[in-house]
Amino acid sequence: MLSILPDWLIELFKSIRETGGKGFLVGGCVRDRLLGFLTKDYDIEVYALPNALLKEMLEKFGKVSIVGEQFAVYKLRPKAAPSVEVDVSLPRRESKYGKGHRGFIIEGDPWMTFEEAVSRRDFTVNAILQDPLTESIIDPLNGLSDLVSKKLRHANLNTFTEDPLRALRAAQLASRYNFSITKTTRELCREINLTDLPKERVYQEIEKILLLSPDPSVGFNYLLRLHVIQKLFPSLLELVSSSIIDNPYSRNSNWDYTMQSLRRGKVITKNLSQPEKLSVLFSILGIRLSLSNLIKLLDALGIQTYQKYPMRHQILTLRKIHILPYKVFCQNLKKEVIISFLRRLERVTSLELLCYLLKSLYLNSSDVFLQWLEESIRDYYSIKKEYKRLVNGNDILSVGIKPGPEVRSLLQQFEELQIEGIIKTPSEAQAILLRLSHEKFSRKRVEKWPDLKI
Repeated sequence: MLSILPDWLIELFKSIRETGGKGFLVGGCVRDRLLGFLTKDYDIEVYALPNALLKEMLEKFGKVSIVGEQFAVYKLRPKAAPSVEVDVSLPRRESKYGKGHRGFIIEGDPWMTFEEAVSRRDFTVNAILQDPLTESIIDPLNGLSDLVSKKLRHANLNTFTEDPLRALRAAQLASRYNFSITKTTRELCREINLTDLPKERVYQEIEKILLLSPDPSVGFNYLLRLHVIQKLFPSLLELVSSSIIDNPYSRNSNWDYTMQSLRRGKVITKNLSQPEKLSVLFSILGIRLSLSNLIKLLDALGIQTYQKYPMRHQILTLRKIHILPYKVFCQNLKKEVIISFLRRLERVTSLELLCYLLKSLYLNSSDVFLQWLEESIRDYYSIKKEYKRLVNGNDILSVGIKPGPEVRSLLQQFEELQIEGIIKTPSEAQAILLRLSHEKFSRKRVEKWPDLKI
């Protein structure tokens, strides 16, 4: 069943027709509507309407920004839906003149034939035109047949390899929609030179695989088969070349194990925020990599912060500490020691993310460990929630410590000592504060003082 289009969009297409043009939805929005998915991103292609008339008509519906005057691509923000941005363009022809994803001369031509216009697109499933006023389909390249049979096929044999991003898009779309990639298209993807792709475009495709695919392992297996990993992420080949080894999680080869973990991780992280989810999924990719190869992967993708979230730091931290809970579990330590351990982990990462990561990694062993971990974290949060702080900022300032980072550090340390049960009463906390007032503060951590226990 086709998704219902908003009224303002229908009115826009009516206006295109009344002005003398022929308007069609194109690309991914048509593909998704035919597959039964909701879509909020609309791409419109307008035939038989000169540039100036198209722009004038669009300005009646909202704010119009011009991307390319020559090839007439407009960004429309409708008055009726100002948060939406619609791409409206003339049919275009592209001529390759330079390297990379942007090395094209593009020319708009409102009188171009449908077949010529759609032949510049990447895949046949993205080369379908739909008239939203009649719901009729124009499909010169038989994309509808490929959509039904769930095949990803190149739109134009002669020009497909000119855009290097298409190899990544093939893996991304196959992963998101469970498409198979035809043999000839796979061969074309392997021929593509990827050296001039900007990091941000590469990252966007990888992010779509991780966030939009129901099973990201499908996308990464295609990236391997299409030689994208070999060309862009050779550090990941460490997983492919490794032999079957023993590790605490699985006896599978590192690549297969990582793909299984990625599949599992996608399911269990569905309720996390986008930055947190990406941190866990990228951590899964890096768990069985050497630190140097993980850093090379992060550099290749340009990963630093994400929406002000320290994603790179989080990934590296999770990789570094992920094995520690398993080691503590094996030692059968006392509850108070485990609480102390979790408190220290929480200072460097999120216990929630760590738990999600470990659930993804333990594929065929140690339900007992995961149960222990969840119970320990619940106990820790319960203790943390119930306790009343014995020392506040004013108490620390009263002993002569100047306002600044030292106060926050000391508060964290007193909280830690209290949670661990080392200080239990106001008098014990006061004794340590009095000591601070009589002794020069050495900037060493409170819990490392030799006579800490009262």
